[in-house]
Amino acid sequence: MIANQLGFGIILSYISIFLANIANLILTPFIIRSLGQSQYGLYMLIGAFVGYIAILDFGLGNTTVRFVSKYHAVNDKKGERNFLFLTSVIYLIISFIILVLGALIYPSLDVVFRNSLTPEEIEIAKTMFIILIISLSLTLPMNLFRGIITAYERFVFLHSLNIVRILIRSILLFLLLFWGYKAIAIVLLDAALNIALMLVSVIYVFVKLHIKIKFYEFDKYLIKEIFLYTFPVFIGVIVDQIYWKIGHLVLGVVADTNEVAVFSVGMTIGQYFITFATAISGVFLPKITKMVTTEASDEDLTDILVKTGRIQFLVLGLVLSTFVLFGKKFILLWAGPSYEVSWGIALVVMIPLSLVLTQTVGISILQAKNMHAFRSWMYLFIAIINTLISFFLSKIYGAIGAAIGTALSLIFGNIIIMNIYYHFKVRLNIPEFCRKLSSLLLSLICSVVIGSVLLLISSNSWLVLIVQCSIYSIIYIFIMWFFGMNDYEKQLFVNVYNKIKKQTSCNT
Repeated sequence: MIANQLGFGIILSYISIFLANIANLILTPFIIRSLGQSQYGLYMLIGAFVGYIAILDFGLGNTTVRFVSKYHAVNDKKGERNFLFLTSVIYLIISFIILVLGALIYPSLDVVFRNSLTPEEIEIAKTMFIILIISLSLTLPMNLFRGIITAYERFVFLHSLNIVRILIRSILLFLLLFWGYKAIAIVLLDAALNIALMLVSVIYVFVKLHIKIKFYEFDKYLIKEIFLYTFPVFIGVIVDQIYWKIGHLVLGVVADTNEVAVFSVGMTIGQYFITFATAISGVFLPKITKMVTTEASDEDLTDILVKTGRIQFLVLGLVLSTFVLFGKKFILLWAGPSYEVSWGIALVVMIPLSLVLTQTVGISILQAKNMHAFRSWMYLFIAIINTLISFFLSKIYGAIGAAIGTALSLIFGNIIIMNIYYHFKVRLNIPEFCRKLSSLLLSLICSVVIGSVLLLISSNSWLVLIVQCSIYSIIYIFIMWFFGMNDYEKQLFVNVYNKIKKQTSCNT
């Protein structure tokens, strides 16, 4: 049962990612053209602004996965129920704090954006802000229920629900924009869908998983343990928010909504890139927690880091190399000539990310070992430096300057410092990890060199671009299969193919 959940969870995760990316790839240019560059930039700006309030989750969703996984592993129902009660109370307090903060910040929006937004844009921004704050206060507790579902390793339900959300949102969003509605309608749609999904998750947890939330005792030790674990995660959430959203706010203050729009398109490509890597690592946290609980060896943890890292690199390598070769043409066709700089913004971020994202399972290992405090504090320091650099470079170079600030932070913090920590403190064999990735890296370089011949076809059309990407994908897969992949990876892909084929046969 659990093995099927894990296997199909990964498959559905990638289906979900594929659908989300396809939906966004189709809808984003439609949104840009329907809203216009200015209002699209405003929509992304306010979303980033509210995102800083959303960090008040304090990382409790991830904490729920860890604690419920431990209680579930030892069948401690009483401890699980008491933990969930205390966490529920914390979430209610957080929701109230969000509403209070929203009420305090709302009057200040005029002052914050008076030099970059027009009076009309400020009024639209204030309306979106109200909707997002109310929605956030209602749906933030959903992270508790998602955490329970993840801890019980019900990945099929979790990803199926996300697939349904993607399909419904895509259809309704297209209709709203087709009928002439603007940014406020998109915000209302997302708020309604988030609330609906929360209710479905709540019903599933109580009815299907038979979870009970009950107060037994006010356990001071448990409260302390929760916050000791949660606080570093919370710092990590702040850091992620700074990494991926600070550019929006900096440009919103020192530039204008058009510059925010260009930056947003580039960073959106980077976000798509991230989802390809986190799909696999996300389903491994419960398993890694159990491995650490049962005192798995450092060699075993290194092995899972290497295996997932190589698989992630195989996927990320295809995406990155395809975008290096044909990304500029894609941006011009997809978003339009005024977004040409977005290709450079995306590449500046994606290249260091391609190395960082092969080690996302390392984060799960840190969390399972309760050793993530160093990463969080170090990232916070780097993120502050990122903010200062981005602010300085944005004034000089605009959107590309903000992207450079993020890239420098990724290289120094994620690639250099964290690998030193992984090797010497966590005792993961990083030199072995790098050695095992080297064959894939060489195959990737070879694929790009051969694929660059396709650039001789200079025609700018969707048909030509699709043909170029398809031919290059075949080249990439051929080279990886014969020169990069090992027997384990080949068998893994064969098994996934056979499972899909078998499932398809059963359905027909």
